[in-house]
Amino acid sequence: MRPAAHNVPVPPYALQLLIALVLVGVTRLAAYPLTVGGGVVDALDAVLMMLALVNLRLAWTGANASGGGRAPAWFVVAGLVTAGLITLAMVAALTPRPA
Repeated sequence: MRPAAHNVPVPPYALQLLIALVLVGVTRLAAYPLTVGGGVVDALDAVLMMLALVNLRLAWTGANASGGGRAPAWFVVAGLVTAGLITLAMVAALTPRPA
């Protein structure tokens, strides 16, 4: 007889949070510079961060819905860290750099 595995069920909203984090990481690997005025902004990073925000919002809604109106504490911390990383990446992508 095999010992019982300690399977911790992964909540469905955790995948959306992971996708948002992966999108933040992808911004370091992909770039599409776009000249705007006298500077260059990164259009691809801005789009990826928009998608990351959508995934974070879906995850947050799912976490609140499954927890009876309250997201678990680990998710709140992870969501706030992800939101901070998204904000930093978005500011970096949309800050014009010299051409």
